[in-house]
Amino acid sequence: MGKKNRSKQSGKPGGAMLRHKKELVKMAADLFKLCVMSPSTQDEWEYYLKVHTAVENFSQKQKTVSDPPVMQPIDRTTAIPKFKAWLKEHGVEYSSIDIQEVSEEEGFGVIALQDIEIKCPLVTIPRRAMMTYEDAKSSYLAGLIEGNEVLSVMPNVCLALYLHCERFTPDSKYQPYIDMIPQEFNTILYFKPHEMKYLKGTAALSVAINQFKSIVRQFALLYQVFNGSHQKEDVEKLPLQARNAFTFDTYRWCASAVTTRQNKIPTHVGDVLGDLDENSTLALIPMWDMFNHAIGPLSTAYNALTRGIECLAMQDFKTGEQVKICYGARTNSDLLIHNGFVMKESPFDKVRIHLGVSQKDPLYSLKAKLLGRLNVEVSGQFAVCSMDNSLPTSPQLLVFLRVFHMNEEELGIWLEKQKSELSSLREIYISGEVKFKSDVKVWEFLENRVKLLLMGFKKIGDNIEEMMEDKSLSHRTKLALQFRIEEHRILSACVNFCRQIRNALENRRSGEFMQDSVVMYTNKDPSQLEEEEEEGSTTLESEGQDGATGLNVDINKIDINSNNSVEEISHDPDTWVYD
Repeated sequence: MGKKNRSKQSGKPGGAMLRHKKELVKMAADLFKLCVMSPSTQDEWEYYLKVHTAVENFSQKQKTVSDPPVMQPIDRTTAIPKFKAWLKEHGVEYSSIDIQEVSEEEGFGVIALQDIEIKCPLVTIPRRAMMTYEDAKSSYLAGLIEGNEVLSVMPNVCLALYLHCERFTPDSKYQPYIDMIPQEFNTILYFKPHEMKYLKGTAALSVAINQFKSIVRQFALLYQVFNGSHQKEDVEKLPLQARNAFTFDTYRWCASAVTTRQNKIPTHVGDVLGDLDENSTLALIPMWDMFNHAIGPLSTAYNALTRGIECLAMQDFKTGEQVKICYGARTNSDLLIHNGFVMKESPFDKVRIHLGVSQKDPLYSLKAKLLGRLNVEVSGQFAVCSMDNSLPTSPQLLVFLRVFHMNEEELGIWLEKQKSELSSLREIYISGEVKFKSDVKVWEFLENRVKLLLMGFKKIGDNIEEMMEDKSLSHRTKLALQFRIEEHRILSACVNFCRQIRNALENRRSGEFMQDSVVMYTNKDPSQLEEEEEEGSTTLESEGQDGATGLNVDINKIDINSNNSVEEISHDPDTWVYD
């Protein structure tokens, strides 16, 4: 009799739900532990498959147990009128442009309703129309953010969580805006293993896996917070439907929405214009985020007096033409992983390769000391750049390679020099006196290192162009293939460059090889080069285009594009990683 009663008691819906909830919390804890691991490069693919499978198992279990609410599909075309009315209500002003679906590949964009001249105003958006981290901190999330050591230091995660909650709040003031955000993205979070595999052998694979791991880890942590007792009172302040709907699918959606749309805007404009590092907040900017990307000058500024952004035309546009803006000097790795697209033959593209001085090197301490004086890492990622009217290596890479190949006598000589004398370490000489006897070895080393990377491309085959025409392959697969094409182009150009300059050095034929363009990079301090390398403004100006700062005629305006690093234009990958 007692056994029967216990059976009935254990079979009650409440008891079953409690058991399942505990099981899910434990699965989330295991998922978090899995995502704290840092696999080696050799093991990262198998590790990715393990994490991906664990997420799928969790999602299937959660769906079976609780059947969380799912957002019903929204026709973005029918949502446009309500969104435009909402923009007007919130003070957004535009007249020469409109929103419409532009293509299957690009989705929705902005179209010119009339001929638009360069520097003409396109749209002004006041701060009150934006969704910001400050809004999240002052909302029902306030206690949760303040009391959680992760949320308190990760504004982008807070903004993503706020977007999630508002998405599942029927009367949200942001609903017309949220309805215009795509319901699915092509960021790396949406890639399936059979699509991700085409990034094997590229420099982007490790970054992509790390991004996926970071978002899964955040989800696992937040799920435990939502279903634990530590911050129960703070969690209960969140909209009930948002709590019930918190799944990996909904979290990757809001994380992708933030990575593709976030930008930094000032919280306070002090005496020094453009200082956004300490006085800034993250924001989603409605209407401005409808513009698609193209190469061109940066053309958006923040007006401190009106407390809003002003976007001008970066070029002339004809009636009916799609109006685009430049997201900044971003590499295809950044664009694919965080934005979900790839630019063909982008002048901003570069491939990062890992190099380092072994601690077993007898001259390690001397090399580390000289590199330290130049603010160059002893071990790290160095850029091989696009060959579009530029050199294939960053100044930092050339400095590293020369120091790497120095003998003890050379290191002693350079360590005795004044910092102002170190500029020649970044200069390329192919005529006259050869200042660095090891330069032939330097370029041969880089050539061989890049050749090793190119060998990884052979695993996919030589028929990538044919695969791009295969209609049975998914769009994300083709994005990965296009990325391979672009990375292969850069690395191949680098090999050719290294071979040519090495031959020129060996033969002392000064007049045969790009004499005017490869003599030196710059006359500035090597320690300043990395910062300038990220700005990307030099390329635009050298092509005769106006820089974005030329559009800022108001002393009270801050150019939120040109004063940010490229990561701040849309997303800094490191800010999604919390260790």
